[in-house]
Amino acid sequence: MFSIVMKYSIEISLFLLCFPSFICTSQAASIFDIRENMEIVGKTETIKTVYEDTLIDLARSHNLGFTEIVSANRSVNKWLPGEGTTVLLPKAFIVPSNYLKKGMTINLAEYRGFFANGEQLITFPVGIGRMDWTIPLGVSKVDLKLENPAWYPPASVRQEYQEEGIYLAPVIPAGPDNPLGKLAMRLDIPGGYFIHGTNKPDGVGMQVSHGCIRLFPEDIRLIFSLTDIGLQVKIINEPFKIGILGNQIFLEIHDALSPEDINNSYKTVQAMIKNFVLERQIGSTVDWIKVKEVFEKKTGVPTMVAEIGTKTR
Repeated sequence: MFSIVMKYSIEISLFLLCFPSFICTSQAASIFDIRENMEIVGKTETIKTVYEDTLIDLARSHNLGFTEIVSANRSVNKWLPGEGTTVLLPKAFIVPSNYLKKGMTINLAEYRGFFANGEQLITFPVGIGRMDWTIPLGVSKVDLKLENPAWYPPASVRQEYQEEGIYLAPVIPAGPDNPLGKLAMRLDIPGGYFIHGTNKPDGVGMQVSHGCIRLFPEDIRLIFSLTDIGLQVKIINEPFKIGILGNQIFLEIHDALSPEDINNSYKTVQAMIKNFVLERQIGSTVDWIKVKEVFEKKTGVPTMVAEIGTKTR
């Protein structure tokens, strides 16, 4: 049986042979070997912009979502960063604490998916539904895989278009105008929710869909090839994550999808850290000033907030 890495190499090699220009324009999803007690993967990088760059272009070329690159660079003009500006590429991730070891986990709050087979972990950016079209949280399964799918927009979506003066046909055939892209996988959730590609890659990393999860074309190609019918998919909404790397505790904070959610408060973060230290039975010195700073900035970048080995204060 091929490992994810081997299958991934074959998939990408064939893709590059067919589309050589892709080499210069986009990177692919990140893959990591699953280790015991693995809680943080990847590492942040920095680059210098050229005059033509925008953050949305840089996100696309480095396999990042738009929201995550903007959050990590809040002081940078997203449309005109300018020549020679330092941009941080947020490629380090705290793995969700209860991610599926064999399956797919989608964290809506960070616009990111995690696919695992027990040996390797793939992480990739996703686009999600707008607040009025959110996908239900919980565990479901893939029950259908489609190549070159047609799109049958529900009546509610067609009504929305009609109210904006736009006619939307009852069936959108496969092709460049189809928002599902070239590959789609249906979840066994009532309402017709899909994980699919897209004909508008710029929407990955944003709240723009009618509830479905959209991936970059190269990412859905890989994930589609590795997914069997029956694969479990877990949808979560965790804007706060915590994890250990070496003898340090890291905190990762994202903007809440709903500002009205009372669980997305600083007190919630404080309680999460205290419970984490207590459950792990580890002595540590928590830098609460740094914790407050991480909470307020919400860059989505894992930041060290405690050293293990001394008593919490």
